[in-house]
Amino acid sequence: MIKDDAFPSLFQQLKAYAASGAVPMHVPGHKRNAAGIAFLEKLGARYDITEIAGFDDLHHPHGILREAMKRAAALWNSADAFFLVNGSTCGILAAVAAASKLCGNGTLIMARNCHRSVYNAAELNGLTPVYIAPPTVAGFGFCGSISPKAIEIAVQDNLGTPIILTSPTYEGVISNIAEIAVICHMYGSPLIVDEAHGAHLGLSPYFTGGAVHAGADIVIQSVHKTLTGLTQTGLLHLSGGLIRREDILRELSVYETSSPSYLLMAAIDGTRELVEERGSALFQAWRARLDRFDGLLSPVQNLRLPGHGELFSCQKRGHQAGYSGRGIESAEVCGFDRSKILISCEGTDTTGVAVMDALRAGFGIECEMAACGHAVAMTGLLDSDEHLEKLAAALAAVDAGVRRTAPRVPFTAPKIPPRRMAVSQARRQPARALALRDARGRICAEYIWAYPPGIPLVVPGEELTDEVVSSLSIQREAGVLLYGSGGGMPKTVCVLR
Repeated sequence: MIKDDAFPSLFQQLKAYAASGAVPMHVPGHKRNAAGIAFLEKLGARYDITEIAGFDDLHHPHGILREAMKRAAALWNSADAFFLVNGSTCGILAAVAAASKLCGNGTLIMARNCHRSVYNAAELNGLTPVYIAPPTVAGFGFCGSISPKAIEIAVQDNLGTPIILTSPTYEGVISNIAEIAVICHMYGSPLIVDEAHGAHLGLSPYFTGGAVHAGADIVIQSVHKTLTGLTQTGLLHLSGGLIRREDILRELSVYETSSPSYLLMAAIDGTRELVEERGSALFQAWRARLDRFDGLLSPVQNLRLPGHGELFSCQKRGHQAGYSGRGIESAEVCGFDRSKILISCEGTDTTGVAVMDALRAGFGIECEMAACGHAVAMTGLLDSDEHLEKLAAALAAVDAGVRRTAPRVPFTAPKIPPRRMAVSQARRQPARALALRDARGRICAEYIWAYPPGIPLVVPGEELTDEVVSSLSIQREAGVLLYGSGGGMPKTVCVLR
């Protein structure tokens, strides 16, 4: 892309300003006087400023921040890009708010496996959710891709309603966003994609499936999850013309801090600059690193690594996999993001939580998350060959202590329970805490989720069915970390009186 030489990168501008000797009679209170104060020196406080002359305003951008966001839009091929310093969460809240004001029919079509920020957005905007349940991947138990057909059925009954789904998921499953976008636009519905775990998709030929290129109207990305942004950095991409830029700016001014960190914004812009200048080599090295990892998996015989040790039918077989010639024919998986290493223990005598604990305790490897039937290890743009080789060796060692068991039905999320009242109504009702075993048949008064990944299992106003209570009990016994907005999980659950 052609750069406007009038604007350096944000980090370059911060370095120049720090060296200028300007007197800071403004916040923050450390005054960039970090010398001799270890934590301030190490954290780069000399670059920590507020909105001063020459550094623009995130909520009314016209100078260096506006140019930085234009450059990000050009890299990801969106019409507009907006910096997020409150994580992807604030982008999701703003996107749903802007889209719901456009459509105004009081509903939101959403995948049931959306992050809890989507549920919060629906509640804050008084929207009635229309859930789409993702299919379960046969033999593994985690969620598959949302099908275009499921979207079409939902949108036909709710014309013009905003639609939001997650792609890729925590497990790396990608939906057919290109076809889904066409269907949404046929019926006048804006498509929002939570791509928090997929900011790297579409930036190289090695990691495809990005939602911006596929035609989604709004795409929210975390720049820190797989790329090189600092934690809490993200981007909101806007394309297509259904949602106005002014509406997104308005909603971001509501949900995003009015005192944005220039350190975080510089990390977003720095990531953009790094990908522009060195992305081709870095992505190629990442792909090669994962190829080598796959080739080291032959000793792993009991644990399964779908997408790596065994390839999904949607994956190209251009690299050597650990299980040469083996694959997974799965209609439930449209695409898979190889940056995720999914470690399945279905059909064995262990759990995902136990595998994660074993990797931590025995090998100093900290995974991203664990569920009953699997654990997830995340890779990123700046991973090292050493770390991937260490993970492969550790998996082989853990696998040697695992035993295969008779085939069993994999653990899956419970069916969507009946909605007995709206979330807003349930939240206003008197509630009390009950032991989970005593809550069967009661109406839930709180959100309950496992974190990570932060996907609600029960929503206020829904019935705590036998299946839901059994599912929560199984997860609790397996060591999955359960949380509730009422504060009593995993021991108690809040129900309506």
